[in-house]
Amino acid sequence: MVTANGKATFNSAQVARLQQAGDTMFHTATAALPAADLASLLGQAAYAGVTPRSVPILCADVIASLPASLRGVAVFATGVDFIDLAALHRRGITLAHLPDYSAVSVAEHTIGLLLTLARRLHLSRDKGLGRVPESTSVRGWQAHGRCMGVVGLGRIGSRVAALSQALGMPVFGYDPRGHEVAGVTRCDLPELLSRVDVVSLHAPTTFGAAPLLAAAQIARLRPDAIVINTSRAQLVDEAAMVAAVRERRVAGYAVDDWLQDRAAAARLLTEGRIVETGHTAWYSQEALDRGLDTWVDNVVALADDSPRNTIRPTAVP
Repeated sequence: MVTANGKATFNSAQVARLQQAGDTMFHTATAALPAADLASLLGQAAYAGVTPRSVPILCADVIASLPASLRGVAVFATGVDFIDLAALHRRGITLAHLPDYSAVSVAEHTIGLLLTLARRLHLSRDKGLGRVPESTSVRGWQAHGRCMGVVGLGRIGSRVAALSQALGMPVFGYDPRGHEVAGVTRCDLPELLSRVDVVSLHAPTTFGAAPLLAAAQIARLRPDAIVINTSRAQLVDEAAMVAAVRERRVAGYAVDDWLQDRAAAARLLTEGRIVETGHTAWYSQEALDRGLDTWVDNVVALADDSPRNTIRPTAVP
């Protein structure tokens, strides 16, 4: 088990379950592990539990370096876009993930970002602390009556839709997998982008996939629209989005990650037109507790040769 806090990550009951399932080793990794170091830590392990913090990418080269003994990997993550699923499958390694541990937390975080941009909460705080000029406007707008567009109506997107409706927002939805949600008007992506005030992204992506919102899609947005991305940063062409916000073709962008080129967006970050939350949308005590329980369940199930919450190249969450 490779985590930032090693054995201390788990409570006594979880440690006991892991040790009962097999000879368990706990490793501490507070930063991304080079492929050689990961392979060395795993040794002759048959199964491994890893986090995206310690193993932020499982590409074909990294997978090729994994020990021949490895039969299964359980990741502390819902999305698996950092994993080359085809390469893992070719190695005969089973992959288990956490399908639903943080859906409530991420949905609530999404609404928090909506209200942050709409009511300029971050700028109100910065103004009170003297971080921005006294002349900085903190005038916002009401969510009630504005149109919400949810891209991806799965576990998280459906919750965001319900919370948005509770705020009095008409909700439009686009879902390539055909999910239906009560009270949500279905439409295609181009129509959604052109008609809503808020776009909230909750769509899956795959290893190496192109952005869902590239320059052409961003060009469809209204100049007073905001985009909230609590899914995956790579769903949005960052350079195109930063340019659109800078040129006031889009009013604002909030992403639950860090921008790759923060220097290019420095002024927009200071002005509060772009907001980063550094992949913390999932991070609540409830989600952490549930996630650890499910992660341990997944590892034990792998060791018992009865894998659960598995995912294959043709099925992406």
